[in-house]
Amino acid sequence: MIIDILLTTLAFVILWVGAGLSVSGVEKISKTVKIPSFVISFFALGVLTSISEISVAYFAVLDKTPEISVGNLIGASAVITLLIIPLLAVLNKGITFNGTIDRINFPLAYLVISLPVLLILDRTLGVFDAFILIFAVGVLVFTISVKNTLVDRIEEALNHRHVNVLLESTKVFLGVGLIVFSSKYIVDTTILYAIKYSVAPFLVGLLLLSIGTNLPELTVLIRSTIFKKKAIALGDYVGSAVINTLTLGGLILFNKNTIRLTGGVKLNILLLPIGAILFLYFAKNKKLDRREGLILLGLFALFVILELTI
Repeated sequence: MIIDILLTTLAFVILWVGAGLSVSGVEKISKTVKIPSFVISFFALGVLTSISEISVAYFAVLDKTPEISVGNLIGASAVITLLIIPLLAVLNKGITFNGTIDRINFPLAYLVISLPVLLILDRTLGVFDAFILIFAVGVLVFTISVKNTLVDRIEEALNHRHVNVLLESTKVFLGVGLIVFSSKYIVDTTILYAIKYSVAPFLVGLLLLSIGTNLPELTVLIRSTIFKKKAIALGDYVGSAVINTLTLGGLILFNKNTIRLTGGVKLNILLLPIGAILFLYFAKNKKLDRREGLILLGLFALFVILELTI
């Protein structure tokens, strides 16, 4: 038991260091290529911090337990939108979006994030569902890339002799490598204890594994709050939640057979898209204050309570 506690503590320390490298690298790259940190973190950090969920999806298919990954991906997006982003608002006395809200279509982004919940209501996920998810993500990414000409600006920066983008990119990838390494140990430990108590695979992913695979995002939350880098954090979170939707589409295709959810899907899961609608309502004035963050946190708490009691 003592050894397990020490190893878990070490994993959290490694996670902290990895997130620090990633945030630092993303911030410097965003200044170098003259693209807002929100956009860079949406594409780069959002994708890279989702490696934990992608790994879980891959191994879940190999182990013939895709339900655990479905629950993980939906739960991870719920943790991001109803727990982490509201916490960012509460800890920072509110979030002001400034120009970032003009660089991403938030209603479309939250529709993409909410799609998995709507598609699992019939307790099945097939090839048609996968194409819907992948197409929706593609439309969102296209609108962002067109608005910001991301590739062109990065290419311009790489051709500038005084820009050390390669070094900062290496820091980002090294940080993410540390994140994945430490997260895997923490997540594996979570799964081991969940199986020990015979919890349904979908619920394990929805309520337990979703916290574990979002440890990188939680660490980014702490660091970005301490160092006042809220734009990076928000971009990472929205990007990560969108990648969860894309990963679910890939999971369905990679699984080849229709995924049937045998347990754990309840109507209270609709609280998640309701939370997305509330967020969009709160963000119409380009800010999310502490009170609104607390309301979203309360909705997440209600969701967890209902999942555990009904």
